[in-house]
Amino acid sequence: MLRKLIPLVLTVLVFSGCKDKVKEQRRDDLRALMHGNTDDPDIRAAMEKARATVGEFLAALQKPAANQKQFMVRKAYPTLVAGRQQILWINSVTYDGTLLHGVADDKTATVGAGIPLDGRVAFPPAEICDWMFNEDGKAVGGFMLRALKNKMTEDEWAKIATQITFKE
Repeated sequence: MLRKLIPLVLTVLVFSGCKDKVKEQRRDDLRALMHGNTDDPDIRAAMEKARATVGEFLAALQKPAANQKQFMVRKAYPTLVAGRQQILWINSVTYDGTLLHGVADDKTATVGAGIPLDGRVAFPPAEICDWMFNEDGKAVGGFMLRALKNKMTEDEWAKIATQITFKE
């Protein structure tokens, strides 16, 4: 009996280990997409669209309508891994005509980003990777987020959607 159980137990252990490796690889793949560490054409196109339409964002930010709020951008920062970046949300965004000012989402920043302890950053609009704001409870912009959603399962997206206070 024990001889018959050993192969079964080994099979279960091997496949459960494989399942964990598959989950870990999926997390790594999604993280690469989120941070633009990929040649994925949809992510690249989303970043290009955000950069091409940054004027629309700046116009709304400088003179927001009564139904527009929660302006935020995403900006790439370095990591300690050569050739890798991390794209972080910058909240509480203002624009002085030259530089955007805001607070980096320090919950996702990793060592090496060069972000001050208080999270306050300033940078030119040309460094925006994505932008988004709330208009009547709906997202305007958010091109990378939309591309990422299309690559996620419903369960994966549900975890992110709970963190967004406005919808598509």
